[in-house]
Amino acid sequence: MTGDKSLFLSLRPFSGGKVTFGDNSKGEIIAVGKIGKSPDHAIDNVFLVKGLKFNLLSISQFCDRGNSVVFDHNVCRIVNNESQQVILEGKRLENTYKVDLDLLPSISLTCLSVIDNDPLLWHKRLGHASFSLINKLKNNELVVGLPKIKYSLDHICSACATGKQSRSSFKTKNFVSTSKPIELIHMDLCGPMSVRSRGNKEYVLVIVDDFSRFTWTIFLASKKDTFNEFVVFVRKIEHQTGLHLIKIRSDHGTEFDNSLFEEFCKERGIDHNFSAPRTPQQNGVVERKNRTLEDMTRTMLISSGLARNFWAEALNTACYIINRAMIRPLLGKTPYELLKGRKPNISHLRTFGCKCFVHNNDNIGKFDARSDEAIFLGYSTHSKAYKVLNKRTQCVEESIHIIFDEALSLKPRQDDEGDIGILRKGNHSHEHIETSHDQTEESLDNEQNEPRTEEGPGLTTTNPSEEPAGPGPDTLYEFVDQPNAPRGWKHHRSHPLDNLLTDLNQGVTTRSKLRNFCTFFAYLSLIEPENHEVALSDIDRVLAMQEELNQFERNKVWHLEPRPENKTVIGLKWVFKNKLDEHGQITRNKARLVVKGYNQQEGIDFNETFAPVARLEAIRMLIAFAAHMGFTLHQMDVKTAFLNGYLKEEVYVEQPPEFENPDLPNHVFKLDKALYGLKQAPRAWYERLSKFL
Repeated sequence: MTGDKSLFLSLRPFSGGKVTFGDNSKGEIIAVGKIGKSPDHAIDNVFLVKGLKFNLLSISQFCDRGNSVVFDHNVCRIVNNESQQVILEGKRLENTYKVDLDLLPSISLTCLSVIDNDPLLWHKRLGHASFSLINKLKNNELVVGLPKIKYSLDHICSACATGKQSRSSFKTKNFVSTSKPIELIHMDLCGPMSVRSRGNKEYVLVIVDDFSRFTWTIFLASKKDTFNEFVVFVRKIEHQTGLHLIKIRSDHGTEFDNSLFEEFCKERGIDHNFSAPRTPQQNGVVERKNRTLEDMTRTMLISSGLARNFWAEALNTACYIINRAMIRPLLGKTPYELLKGRKPNISHLRTFGCKCFVHNNDNIGKFDARSDEAIFLGYSTHSKAYKVLNKRTQCVEESIHIIFDEALSLKPRQDDEGDIGILRKGNHSHEHIETSHDQTEESLDNEQNEPRTEEGPGLTTTNPSEEPAGPGPDTLYEFVDQPNAPRGWKHHRSHPLDNLLTDLNQGVTTRSKLRNFCTFFAYLSLIEPENHEVALSDIDRVLAMQEELNQFERNKVWHLEPRPENKTVIGLKWVFKNKLDEHGQITRNKARLVVKGYNQQEGIDFNETFAPVARLEAIRMLIAFAAHMGFTLHQMDVKTAFLNGYLKEEVYVEQPPEFENPDLPNHVFKLDKALYGLKQAPRAWYERLSKFL
């Protein structure tokens, strides 16, 4: 209730009620209406009370409408019991919890009504599926847990526009070639990947059931492991379904076309069909599946704003959704129902990458926070649980005791960095495939004009069980191989890396379908290198080092001269740090070239070093005075400030380690301006700033 009429979006008359205030006086209820940013983003049934000087929220009213209220030391959260979504959040000010409606997330949050019926929210939960597909799932009752509302979007989804592209239709046929699951499966081995997984695996075996279109993927360390993993898969799926595999289809790769596969198929009575050489159209079922997974994964990463090192989690979530939300053409059912005989329940789906709170299982005190902030990463492969990244412990956890805030995720990324981050493995052209199989699955792509660059297909892992599927231990992080040397500087090794076309430690690339895809999902380095030798093995660090040197060129910090006699030449050192955003996620790898100032000699390399700095008390006094007088304060920051200070002394430094000029390797740099690490650098910057002001 409130006494401020200007807060209402809409009002309707109300009579017959009064409110008793703390001093026993009474205020008449004169109207009731909505308060918020917009009609879809508002609190309904708010009373306008004459004479009420404060805005009040009723805890009992929220609880009566299917919500829970959670208080901790600093924050009060109102959570919807059905969706587990945080719909309101208030911060504690002194002894009162206050909600600022202007700071609420900009999504549909009608707090005293059902909030789970937002079309855009389900569009994101279903991996940015097209609204035509969502409406078919609802109208035909193919899934359980999907609200019965009309799914449409009145604006373009920016993540879909960035991450997807429509192509020409595939040739189709109007009948189903098989009559039951695992009668025919399609297989393809993709790799080697541009980077190995944390478990040192770089190949992916993709298996698609022809009848249901249910998909499995298996990660391999070597092509030699293909047969053994395939045998394990066949025994497992036959045991789970009670059916026998009749036919498999693959290409003529040596991992499939060999004596082991031939003997196994003969013993089990399995027909092994091969596609014609250089004719991927004949294995189009699995090829098309790769593209669908790729588009979904890219779009979810862009939408969530997560760093690219979460591509494995996004892939697993995409495959989990596809198996439960795609509609098999002609049969009109989901792959999950066709394989398992029951409709999938999707009410537990949540938006990938959204903010959430996981119950703290540690031994905590009475007044410690009972939950940790986390990021939703998908579904567990072993139990009915969610998988989250705990931001306090930086560990991936599985739990069902989670409160979701799907209104909040990281800021969507703008992907304009091309292939920076992972070494290329040769050229790859994305072939246009006109498939000869039956109709392509009901697309999860959004039906918009969605331009994108050509990418290779993307893959994931999942589990045929009913429990949510997520990434295995080998798919969480990938590590960068050897990078190319930056432009403009020669990277000294026995052979320049610019002349290398591939990684010499790896075999010949026989399949590079996923090169572009893995390149796209390159990620920032998580570890801060201790020295430049370690940093040179990480392309992101090399790029940061190059950017630092570019700053020197732009500011005209130094110039090359022959090495002087009887002069001290000071060494340089690289310092590496990670820049974090407000969510604790790495947004940038920074590199700074500093002088080994401890080698400077007073009176020769430097004289005065004192630079006055404002005391904190003086800054506080200035801010308080400005606030009292209503003044406007301006704050500024100077990037690489010390590089702007002029030097009075002659100072020479060595060339940066591993970035020496190949034509003048014995020359040194004479400093025209200060560098970080110089003892006189703060005073040089102070003098430059003083003259400017």
